[in-house]
Amino acid sequence: MIQGLRAPGFRLEKLAVWGFAGSLALGAGLAHHAAQAAIFADDEARKAILDLRIRFEESRNQLQEQTKQIQNLSAQIQKLGAQIQAFDAELKDTQQSVQKKADGQGQLGVQSDMERLRQELARARGQIEDLVNELSITQKRQRDLDQLVDKRIGEVKVKVGEVDNRLSAFEPLVVNVDGVEIRVDPTEKRLFDGAIESFRAGDFKQSASQLRNMMDRFPDTNYMPSLVFWFGSANYAQREYKGAITSFTAFLKSYAEHPRAADARLNLGLAQADAGERAVARKTLQSLIERHPESNAAMVAKERLSKLK
Repeated sequence: MIQGLRAPGFRLEKLAVWGFAGSLALGAGLAHHAAQAAIFADDEARKAILDLRIRFEESRNQLQEQTKQIQNLSAQIQKLGAQIQAFDAELKDTQQSVQKKADGQGQLGVQSDMERLRQELARARGQIEDLVNELSITQKRQRDLDQLVDKRIGEVKVKVGEVDNRLSAFEPLVVNVDGVEIRVDPTEKRLFDGAIESFRAGDFKQSASQLRNMMDRFPDTNYMPSLVFWFGSANYAQREYKGAITSFTAFLKSYAEHPRAADARLNLGLAQADAGERAVARKTLQSLIERHPESNAAMVAKERLSKLK
């Protein structure tokens, strides 16, 4: 059975000695622990994001270059198209001239002009066909590049999300425990909630063990007042009255203004009474009534005092 709080790393009888200096240190260990744990995840994530950013910039530059190429090709095609239209118009004029000229020599000259225009027209159309093919290839490359850019943007978003999730696992949480708002490590919250769940389920031995382990593991945690209170309560529930008396006495010395102070003083008096220390118990319960006359704990204390006489 658990007797007192004398495990290495924390001694309840020294709680009162810590005093003001101890209160200044609360939370410092939490911040250091969170910062150290986050450094590695943050550094690794930064490297991954930097790599993705470089690749993304390369893809964006390629995309801009491809866009310029497409614009140049489109301009060339448009220019050749205008030339073809001019050739077509000139060819029509030449054909009309052939019909008007009667002599063979004039007609021969016109036909020579027409042949020349046909060749130039064919050459221009060939150039357009080549440009259209090149444009088609360039557009396909651009589509592929667009998809690559979209993929890399998605990778960056996923990586950023992973970083957020990994860092949030180390960020302190603000919780309200026993009437006090405190900042705690996510791991501390999980362990404390587990210990309280065991207590509420009636597994007081398991709860006491969990609370004891948490006090040893996190001696600077902001949960400490609640850990001491519930550890004492778990001991009392197991009829470990000496351990309960030690816990509640230490709690009242170090956290006299805590919202659980009235309950702690009541539990201390009950533990003293059940341990056979009736005179001390009466003194404790009377002190409770004087200090917290309007509390529910004071009402219970009055009832119990009437039975201790």
